[in-house]
This record gives sequence, C-alpha cells and structure tokens, in this order.
Amino acid sequence: MKLKLIALAAAMSALPTLVPTLTPKASATCINVAVDNQIAVGAKRANQTRNTSQSISKDCFGNTSTATGTQVYTGGGKVNQTINRTQHLSGGKNPTGVRMPHININVGTKVNVPLRKR
Repeated sequence: MKLKLIALAAAMSALPTLVPTLTPKASATCINVAVDNQIAVGAKRANQTRNTSQSISKDCFGNTSTATGTQVYTGGGKVNQTINRTQHLSGGKNPTGVRMPHININVGTKVNVPLRKR
C-alpha cells in the first residue's frame, strides 16, 4: 500500500512538468502600436500636425506592428512638423477559432519649448 502511494505521489509530482508539452502554445490577437514625438525648441511656436490611421482586418491573428517617429527642431525660425502614418494588419491562422478583440494603441506627444529673449 505504501509503495502504491509513493508511486502515485511521484507521478503526480511529475505531472506539472508534462502539462506544458501536452497543451498548445498561447497565441494573441493582433496589435497595432504607433508612438510619435514632435519637439520644437525655438523663438517661434511650431506648427505640429499628426495624421494617423490604424486598421486591423477581422481575420487577423497573432500579428503585431510597431511604428515610432521623432521630430526635433531647434532654431529661431518658423517650423512645420508633420507625421503621416497608416498601419494595417491582416492574416494569420487562428487555431482556436475563438475571436478576440484587436488592439490599436496610438500615442502622440507635441512639445513646444519657447526660448526666452535676453
């Protein structure tokens, strides 16, 4: 009886190490990320514009896109800073058939630092 309990305990303790090999790997939904910075240091205020568009098709699975942009200006004149970006994700194979919501992350910072006249 004690031998059966020891064998059962040994089998139970080995089970957690075997479970990950028996289950399919985790997969994720599709994710779009856009992060932009527009920075101007000067005597005049910069004209900063950012036009972005993000889309993900309904059948997308397991794909990601990351885009970053930085514009920096230092000077005394007038400046125009413009960022135009389009991101689209599609494709992939969903082995589970379970649809999950897609994620779009769109962050933009605009900084104007005026120089003081002496």
